[in-house]
Amino acid sequence: MEQDIYENKTVNSLILYFSIPAIFSLLVEIMASVVDTAFAGHLLPSPEQREAVYHRIREFRGSKPIFTMDFQNDAEYVGGCIAGGRNYLHINAKGDVEPCVFIHYSKCNIHNTSLLDVLKSPIFMAYHDNQPFHENMLRPCPMLENPEVLRRMVRETDAVNTDYESPESVEHLCDKKIEYAENWKETADRLWRNCARCKDCNQEG
Repeated sequence: MEQDIYENKTVNSLILYFSIPAIFSLLVEIMASVVDTAFAGHLLPSPEQREAVYHRIREFRGSKPIFTMDFQNDAEYVGGCIAGGRNYLHINAKGDVEPCVFIHYSKCNIHNTSLLDVLKSPIFMAYHDNQPFHENMLRPCPMLENPEVLRRMVRETDAVNTDYESPESVEHLCDKKIEYAENWKETADRLWRNCARCKDCNQEG
């Protein structure tokens, strides 16, 4: 007779047993937040590193029977940033509905607001009305490559910070990204002018 592995466990031990994945996930999220705050900017790729990834991914496409995609360098295939409800959004553990998993500003909570009303809310409509955030698809993000855009959208919509582990004003967040955006601009513009995609698919640039 097959034995039930749970039959000799108490209710409290079962609760603890099934809570372990959630506890581990929470710890990872906390550590990620701490690392982001303590080492902001230092973990981002340099322009040289990002360009190397750009070329390497395209080499894979030319030699492998699979269309690999790069989160940072392939916005041209999806028309820019996909966040803000355009293709996806993020709901945190407390139910706050955020435009992006990396951008913690909102005024809507899934517990008292329908998804349709969330998408009609000021911060999500700001995403809708401002996309694409740059004509250069190698500079698609309103935070990393266009921090002035995120700063303006959050201010104009009165969105509030929804990062409860490491609260941060939009000014502080965007100030940290100005140097990265400026450093990447020249490389991004050069790559975009020489658009590898146009050569690969025999389209005119």
